[in-house]
Amino acid sequence: MINRHHQALTEFLAAVLVMVFRSASLRTTRPPFQVGVQLLSGVWLGVAIWCVGALVQAWAPLWEVLLLGLASSAFAAALPAKMSAPARAAADFVAVAALSLISVIPVSIAKLFASAAVFTAAGFALDKLTERMSPLGRRRLLALPAVVLVLFGITVTQVKDFGWRLFAREPQFLLRLALVAPNPGSRLHLESDCGAWILRTPIHTPQGTAILLHGNDPLASSQPAALALQGALMRAGYDVVSVDHPGYGATPLPNANADWKAWNPTICPARALSYLHSAGNARAPGAIVVAHSMGVDVALSLMVERRGADIRAEYLFGGSIDRPRDPEVGWIREFLQQRGMPCCMSLQTIRRVRDQFYSGADRFALALPPDHPVIHFVRFGIEYDDVARTREVLYADLSAPKKVCDLSAVTHYFNTLSLRFNPFLLPGLVLIDTVAVKLTAESLSAAGQAGNACRE
Repeated sequence: MINRHHQALTEFLAAVLVMVFRSASLRTTRPPFQVGVQLLSGVWLGVAIWCVGALVQAWAPLWEVLLLGLASSAFAAALPAKMSAPARAAADFVAVAALSLISVIPVSIAKLFASAAVFTAAGFALDKLTERMSPLGRRRLLALPAVVLVLFGITVTQVKDFGWRLFAREPQFLLRLALVAPNPGSRLHLESDCGAWILRTPIHTPQGTAILLHGNDPLASSQPAALALQGALMRAGYDVVSVDHPGYGATPLPNANADWKAWNPTICPARALSYLHSAGNARAPGAIVVAHSMGVDVALSLMVERRGADIRAEYLFGGSIDRPRDPEVGWIREFLQQRGMPCCMSLQTIRRVRDQFYSGADRFALALPPDHPVIHFVRFGIEYDDVARTREVLYADLSAPKKVCDLSAVTHYFNTLSLRFNPFLLPGLVLIDTVAVKLTAESLSAAGQAGNACRE
């Protein structure tokens, strides 16, 4: 899980990127390079605004902020020289404030306007500084952001699994990407052995609260796929409580000598549900459970244990029947590595944890209570082969009421990409497909289900 130090480091990096790109947005140039410099300056201004969006959690598509930057630069250049400084300041403020209109998730207007004021002041100071530079120094400033982009491009991960398949199918998805600084929310204090985080949607009348169960990634509720789901849920009008699995993120490892029952991944989600239904804590009645990949097993097990109590609906993304190819070596090795476990948990306990909690989706499906809430089974169009082979069996095992929904142009990780900027793989910036967020949000709302091929 991303801790506060790592989060501050990521946000500092985003702030540095804002300054780098904004400083290269030159507003005063002379012929014969005037038009070309203005165009490039507009591009760098758009990227600077894109980076501001990462800081204030305004997820804006790259193509829209580029148009915004070009329009802003053209507006400032079109005015008389004596109005140049106030025009540039006004253009900077309006450009950042406009993020509230193009962000795919709800944005805090107060926070955004405060950021616009800071960006405007910083831009004014940078413009004064660059005006004093020599022509050669200005040309070097124009080239600096390109070098930064190349360095960041080298650090993109998750391409091996799905990136090239998605790029071959929809190359335009690169222009839909939003830059995001991971922020799963404020720490929700349930018990000392439960890591949970809460995000409040800025929407005044939320649909309710969602319990989010993440997939198999050491970053837990800060992994890129979880961030995409958090954004989609807020867009759909939900507050989000993200719960870390045992041994992931902020949920500590059980004692190495503890009984296998201590590894029950439904303990913390059950506590989160109880918290939400205690007096004064739920902003709207009813909670939904949203699970991704490995979290699907946990969501189904939670439904069985609680007999559907306090759960309005479940949304299962990328669920399948887990049949490890190498259960005795490969699965156990991954179990230890993903959780960063030191020596020495007994193999008997690990096997029991696997069999009871992480290899029983079909068993949990068959044990669902007859009156359980509706289950929405969401399938990705670009999926792992083994998941695609077994997911239909799992869906068939689910008893009604149930619905299946297809996200045809979305990968198992919601078209997300990661940017790692150090050899220790500390949480870095994330690239999130804004169209995938919109489609996912529609699958989470009754009004949008028909458009996403959801059916019973």
